Amino acid sequence: MSEKTNTYEQLNKHAPCWTTETALAQGHGQVIDEWFAQHAQTGRLTTQDGIQCAYAIVRLPDNTQSIVISAGRVESYVKYKEVIYDLAHAGFDIYIMDHRGQGLSQHSSDNLMHGHVEDFDQYVTDLLQFVDTHVLPHCATPQLLCHSMGSAIGALALLKRPQLFKRVVFSAPMFGLLVPVPLWLAHAMMFIGMFVSRLLAKPLYFVGQGDYAPELFAQNKLMQSQVRYERFRQSQQQYPQTQLGGVTYQWVKAANQALEILNERANEIAIPVLCLNAQKDAVVDNQLQFALLQQMPNAQWLSIEGAKHEVLFEQDVMRQQALDAILGFFEHDDE
Repeated sequence: MSEKTNTYEQLNKHAPCWTTETALAQGHGQVIDEWFAQHAQTGRLTTQDGIQCAYAIVRLPDNTQSIVISAGRVESYVKYKEVIYDLAHAGFDIYIMDHRGQGLSQHSSDNLMHGHVEDFDQYVTDLLQFVDTHVLPHCATPQLLCHSMGSAIGALALLKRPQLFKRVVFSAPMFGLLVPVPLWLAHAMMFIGMFVSRLLAKPLYFVGQGDYAPELFAQNKLMQSQVRYERFRQSQQQYPQTQLGGVTYQWVKAANQALEILNERANEIAIPVLCLNAQKDAVVDNQLQFALLQQMPNAQWLSIEGAKHEVLFEQDVMRQQALDAILGFFEHDDE
C-alpha cells in the first residue's frame, strides 16, 4: 500500500459545483428527481439463476468515462439519484444495479424484510453479468465505485476479473464487521442460529435483528446531513419494497466467508485503489479495513475527518471532499 494518509489536495484535481444541502432544502431535489426520470434507463436483469435485479443507467452524449456503482446493504439506485446526477454532470456515464435481496430487485427470502443471501459469490456473479451485458458494450474499461457491503462485493469481483476495471474507489468499505459481543459468544450464537434455521428450513434474523423500522435523524448512525437523510427516508416511503430489515444468520456467515477470502487474497488486487475512510464510522470496523487495505499493492487511503458511514450522503464539507477525491482519482489516467 502506498502513502496511506493522502491529503485532500493530492487527490483533488478539479472542483466542480456539487449539489449542496442548501440547494436540496430549496427544492433542487425535485429537479434531480425529474432529471433522473428523464435521463435514466431503468430495467431488470435476469441473473443466471433466475433472480430479477433492477438497474439504472445514465448515459449523456458528452461523457467520456463510465462508473459502475456497487452500493451498500439496504441501498437501492433510487437512493443514489443525487450521486448519479452529480457524477453524470462531472463527465461520467453511470451504471448501477440493486443487489439481489434488496432495493427494487427480487428479494431472497419469503420474509421480504430479511437482509439475506446464501453466498456473496451470488452478488459477485450478478455484478459481473451486469457489467458484461450492459456496460462493456459501451465502455471497455469502466471505473468502479463501491460503498460498504458493495466494496466487499467489488473486491471479490476484482479477484475474479482483475483487469475488468481501470480503477476502484472503496467508500467506507465493509472489510471488517463490528462485533458487539465477545467472539466466542458470537460464534456460539451463529452455531445455534444456523442449526435452528436449517431445522426449520428457512432463513432467520440474526439475534438482535428485526424488520424495518424508521429511525429518527437524531438516532441514525449513517450521516449527519439531515436533508439527505430525509431524502433517503422519503425514497423508502415512496418505494416500500426498498425497506429492508436486519440480516439473517446466512448473511452473516456468507459475509464472514467473503471477508476471509479477501484477507487471504487482498494482495492480488493490483489495480489503483482509493479508500475513502469515514473517520466516525460506527457501522464497519475501520481498523480491520485499514489492515486489509495495507495488503493491496497500489492502494491509497484518504480519511474524511468527521464523516459517518455514508460518506457520499454526508454534510457538504465532507461529501464534497469525497467527490472531489473520486473525480481526481478517476480522471488521473486522462492527464
